[in-house]
Amino acid sequence: MPYSRCLLAVVACYLSLACQAFVSPIGIHSTSGTITGSARYFPTTSTSAMRGLSTYNGIVRNPISKTLPLELAVDAKFRLYSDLSDTDREDINSDSSLEAPPRITEIVSAALLVAGTTVGGGFLALPSVVARSGFYPSTTILLSVWVYFLSQSFILVECINRTKQQQQQSVSSTSSPPGVAAVAKSVFGTKGEVVIGILLAVLIEATLVSQISRVGMLFPNYAIGCIISAFSIAAIVFGPKSGISFASKANTVLTTLFLSSAACVFASGVGIADWSRLGSSTNWAAAPSVLPTFLQLLVYGEILPTICQLLKYSTKHIYGAITFGSFLTLCLQMGWSALGIALVPDALSLDPVNVLLAGSGPVKIPLFALAITAILTTILGSYLALLSTANDFINKGRTAKGDDDDNDDASQPAEEIKEADNSFGQRVKVGALITVPATMIASTSPSVFLKAIDFAGSYPVLLLWGVIPPMIAIVQRKRESESGSGSGSGGGGPKSNDIVTRTSGPSGWLLTLGAISLVAVGINAIQDVTSFASKILLT
Repeated sequence: MPYSRCLLAVVACYLSLACQAFVSPIGIHSTSGTITGSARYFPTTSTSAMRGLSTYNGIVRNPISKTLPLELAVDAKFRLYSDLSDTDREDINSDSSLEAPPRITEIVSAALLVAGTTVGGGFLALPSVVARSGFYPSTTILLSVWVYFLSQSFILVECINRTKQQQQQSVSSTSSPPGVAAVAKSVFGTKGEVVIGILLAVLIEATLVSQISRVGMLFPNYAIGCIISAFSIAAIVFGPKSGISFASKANTVLTTLFLSSAACVFASGVGIADWSRLGSSTNWAAAPSVLPTFLQLLVYGEILPTICQLLKYSTKHIYGAITFGSFLTLCLQMGWSALGIALVPDALSLDPVNVLLAGSGPVKIPLFALAITAILTTILGSYLALLSTANDFINKGRTAKGDDDDNDDASQPAEEIKEADNSFGQRVKVGALITVPATMIASTSPSVFLKAIDFAGSYPVLLLWGVIPPMIAIVQRKRESESGSGSGSGGGGPKSNDIVTRTSGPSGWLLTLGAISLVAVGINAIQDVTSFASKILLT
């Protein structure tokens, strides 16, 4: 078929990225005084040895974008971070004023990661969903949901940054960045961390199963398509040592392909679309029925810990990336909803994607590329979210082990015990744990797609990303007020001995969002109970 060539081109593109995943050279760039590579090395040479290394204001950079005072260079050799004295290590970790701000390329990459994670296989079915109540009522609901999730994401970012600050101040903390489960632990304790972590993992796995199933439908052989797509993206995420950084670059490539395909679809379809169909059917009473679907299509909370890590916990840059990435997705969703309804006479009963792919019009090939790249970016984002959750539990076990070992051998530094294991074998284990179950379930049958979507319904979305973030933020703020700490700046990353500024709004606004989420859960529960009771009475 014609679009199979397009499929092979897209697959070849991101497979070539996977081939580069295992190359991570280490070298010294004499023009900038920067050491690059995957290991946390930094130069500790004598003053005479530093003459061949260009510096700026007596500062040299290490590979994690920290800057080190030249006074720390006391030995004529390279040393591991874990070999430093406690005083030097504290100076490096606590002085966030030396943290280099995120580059514009990193901000754009983070924004595209938000957009790529949000846009998935469900995006393709939007015209059929919007047709239930009409374009204009559905667009109003879609815009409201976008504002809702944007506000909730700001709250979750505040919680993540505050948890990161607490980790920096804690002697027993791990070196890995906090995920949603670690944030939950700060308020709900260990049991709450486990419950939230399991709920989050199950929800993302369900999303992952649905996306792998959907992309498999685009291949001539369904099972082989599921396996190729799942494991090739897994190689990009779990293959390189700098997995998150490399996966972010791969996502930028896939999202760029997606945006290019979307532009081609709109350019090909605008001239042949019947735009009068947008106002032909308007049913405001049916608008609430599309809310659960929109909640699933616009959620991106699972990727926020990764965004915070990529942008070095700089609040203003994180907010900017989230706003731009989510708004880009909103525009694409509204545009595709309008175009799909305008191109297909009966978008309510027919899937516009299947109708357009089965035809021979100019939209066919770019639409196929749009479909596969939309799904692959969501699979990549789901892998990163599950990796963050898995690291929370792995670090939990490592911390417990480190505490036990400290009791047996007090001379061994706790930081060495708790340094995250990023070996190839560990990455393969975590990658297999995340990839294999979802792929096995998805490859059983194409019907798994709808079942997985139904499983990841509005209840877990509203609870995880609507009720819990305001609750955590309010409790964290209360504890900070009671501790009598100072105030932070909010513009940069978390600072030692400072409160993370309440950047997501006053506590009253947080309570309002939490109340709205609880009301939405209650309304959905009433509707489901009523529908279930009606079916029983009819039988």
